[in-house]
Amino acid sequence: MIETPELLKKYQPKQFKVIDADPQVSAARFSPCGKLLVAGGYDARVRRWNFETEDFQELPALEGHHGWVEGIAFQGERLFTADSWGKLVCWKEVTGEKPEIVWQHEQAHDGWVRGLSISADGKLVASCATDHKVKIWSADDGKLQHEMTIAEDPRVVRFHPGGTLLVGDAKGIVHWLKLDGSLIKKFDGGVLFTLSRLQDCGGVQCLALDKEARLLAVGGCAPKNGGTVVGIPTLLIFDVATGEQKAKFDLGAPNDAFVGDLHFHEEGFLSLITYGTPGQGQLLYVRPEEKAPFHTEKKLANPHSISWHPDGKRFAIAATNAGSNGNGRPVKDGKYVSNKSPIHLFAIPS
Repeated sequence: MIETPELLKKYQPKQFKVIDADPQVSAARFSPCGKLLVAGGYDARVRRWNFETEDFQELPALEGHHGWVEGIAFQGERLFTADSWGKLVCWKEVTGEKPEIVWQHEQAHDGWVRGLSISADGKLVASCATDHKVKIWSADDGKLQHEMTIAEDPRVVRFHPGGTLLVGDAKGIVHWLKLDGSLIKKFDGGVLFTLSRLQDCGGVQCLALDKEARLLAVGGCAPKNGGTVVGIPTLLIFDVATGEQKAKFDLGAPNDAFVGDLHFHEEGFLSLITYGTPGQGQLLYVRPEEKAPFHTEKKLANPHSISWHPDGKRFAIAATNAGSNGNGRPVKDGKYVSNKSPIHLFAIPS
């Protein structure tokens, strides 16, 4: 195992470019081949940037959704996207100039699709939504294979390498399930939830497994109140085999609020981002076995996703412009001024 000082020296991030995505996008993800960066749009488009060009040229957007596109998952050259109206789409050869739709479901869910995940063998697609449903689809033809109901709003879904599912809900619980819906185990992240003035606050925001699937990382917020949530960004580490919580990290001040996204690096450390109000944001590196982050950067405003390039030397953090708010900005010169998303590109030393 690389010692922490050497690990930080090896992976010390340096920002080298910012892509200005206007209007705002949701999570930005690299394709498995590394040729594309893809982000779901708040304007119902799926945006694409070519990472084989020096200036990261933007390619024609994919159109066909009706609402905000938050669900993004890759299976080789195929891309799966889902939106806030419950629509699910499978795109063919997404690196091409005009990707075709392989299959689609206008009403895959009766509610906002929060997340997608692809099984390790690439044969299945899992989706979860605000209709309390988790559904499993055939990746090839889109036929529904399994369906299960989660009592609390499922926020995040991830396939376990063994073919089972991990589902994080709005009350901080992670359900480990077989595909028929039967429970294997629960991981209790109840610290990520509170009830404030009849508002459910917090819940699981993100999940990640290490490369051996021995450790489960769960990110969210230990909320103090409702409305504009104030709370400590919180990372929980569980032993997958026993369900035991191995570590808990409090990652900032109350205004830092949420762990929004995280990624287990092949070296064994976690890279993650936090976001809060007003305009707070952090990039952190955490080793599960240590007591505190070994790298913290606080220059980012409103980051909401992190994705590593397959080369392991670059990563992208999608954010929202500083000074943003939930409704964008007033009309200016007869036009509505929406929020934008700077996508920050980082590289590590060669």
